[in-house]
Amino acid sequence: MRTELTRRIFIACMVVFVLTIGLLGFLTDRYLYREDMQALREETSYFAAIIDANGLGVLPHTPAEANARVTVVDREGVVLYDSSHDPKTLGSHAAREEIREAFLNGTGESSRYSDTAMQKTAYYAVRLRDGGVVRVSRTQDTVLRLAVQMLGPMLLLVVIMVLISIWMAARSSKRIVQPIDAMDVENPDDRGIYDEMKPFVRRLISQNQQIYHQMAALREEHRKQDTIRREFTANVSHELKTPLTSISGFAELIRSGMAKEADIPHFADNIYREAQRLIELVNDILRLSRLEDPDVRQTEREDVELLALCRGVADRLMLAAEQADVTLTCTGTPVTVRATALTLEESVYNVCDNAVKYSRSGGHVDVTVGVEDGMAVVRVKDDGIGIPAADRERVFERFYRVNKSHSKEVGGTGLGLSIVKHAMARLGGTVELHSALGVGTEVVLRVPIIEKTEKA
Repeated sequence: MRTELTRRIFIACMVVFVLTIGLLGFLTDRYLYREDMQALREETSYFAAIIDANGLGVLPHTPAEANARVTVVDREGVVLYDSSHDPKTLGSHAAREEIREAFLNGTGESSRYSDTAMQKTAYYAVRLRDGGVVRVSRTQDTVLRLAVQMLGPMLLLVVIMVLISIWMAARSSKRIVQPIDAMDVENPDDRGIYDEMKPFVRRLISQNQQIYHQMAALREEHRKQDTIRREFTANVSHELKTPLTSISGFAELIRSGMAKEADIPHFADNIYREAQRLIELVNDILRLSRLEDPDVRQTEREDVELLALCRGVADRLMLAAEQADVTLTCTGTPVTVRATALTLEESVYNVCDNAVKYSRSGGHVDVTVGVEDGMAVVRVKDDGIGIPAADRERVFERFYRVNKSHSKEVGGTGLGLSIVKHAMARLGGTVELHSALGVGTEVVLRVPIIEKTEKA
C-alpha cells in the first residue's frame, strides 16, 4: 500500500510540476507579447508622426530600436521604403493583415510564428495622412526558444524537482500510512484514525465481534457435540455390556457343566435372544451413524407410493399386534413422494412398532395417510400409556427411554425415534409428537410430495 501511495503522490507532484511550468510559460509568453506590442505601438506612432511632418526623406536619418524593421507602403500597398530590404525586391504588401487593417481602421496589428526558428514576429501599422501606411515589426524570442537556450539549467531544475517529488511522496505516504500500520487489527479502534477510514474500522470492529460470537458458538457447539459423543459412547457401552454379560454368563454355565441338561435349551434360547438384541442394536447404531454423517451418500431417491408403503409396514407388524392384543389399521389416500424407500420405510416401521409395543391390551393403533398443506402426512395414533410432559422433548434422544422397566419388557434399542428424527431431516421432512399421559400418543411424519403436471 505504501509503495502504491508513494507512486501516486509522485505522479501527482510531477503532473502539478508540468502543468505549473506550462501555465507559467504561457503566461510569461503572453506578458512578453503585450509588453513588446505596447512598445511597438509607441515606436510606430513615433515614426508616423515624423513621416507626416517631414516626409519619407527623414527616415534614413531616424534610428529605430534594436531588431526593429520599418516599412512604408502607399495607398496601393506598394513598398516605398524598407529599413532592411531594397523596396524594389519586395512585392505588394496590400494583403498583409496588419496593413489591410490599417487601411480600414487606421491601425492594425498581427504576429507570425516561425516553427523552424522558434521565433515570433510582431507587426504594428499606422495609416499616414496621405493614405499610405507605416509599419514597424520586431522579432522576439518565444518562451520555448528561451527554454532551449537554457537547456542545461532546465534539465538541472527537472532533476531537482523529480528528487524533491520523490522525497515528498515517500515522506507523505509514510505519514499517511503510519496510523493505519499502528492500528491493532484484532482490537481496532476508530480513535486517532482518519475520518475517511472510520466507516471501514467500524465495519472491521463489527466483523471482529461477529467472528468472536461465531467462534464462541462453534466452541459451544463443539462442546455439546463432544458431550453428546461421550454420552453416546457411554450409552453404547452400557447397552452392549448388558446382553454381552448375559450371553457370557449363560455360556459359562453351559461350558462349566453347572447347567442341568434340561436347562440347556432355556439357556441357549436366552443366548440367542441376547445375540439378536446385540445385532439389532449394532444395526440401529450403523443406521443412525449413516444418517448423521453428511459425507455419507444416501441411496438414490425414487418415487414412493406412501399408502402402499404404510400398508406393507402394517402387514409386517400384524403378527406382533395380534400377540399384544392390539388392533392395527392403515387407511388414507394414495400419495407419491420422492424419497429413499428404505429410509422412509424404516421411519414408518419404528413409529408403528413403538405404538404397538406401548399400547394397552385391547388397544388400537391407527395409521392414516393423506395430504396436508402441500405435504404428504403419515399419522400414527395409539390409545396407549402416553408420554409424560417432561419426557416429550427427550424421546428423540439416543437411548432415551420413558419407562425403563417397561422398555426392557418390550425390547428395543432406544434408538428408534432418534433414527426417525434424522431420517426425516435427510428426506426434507419433519416429525411431530403429540401425547397425553394415560390417553395415548400421536406421531406425525411430514414428507414433501411430487408436484404433478397436467399432460397436454
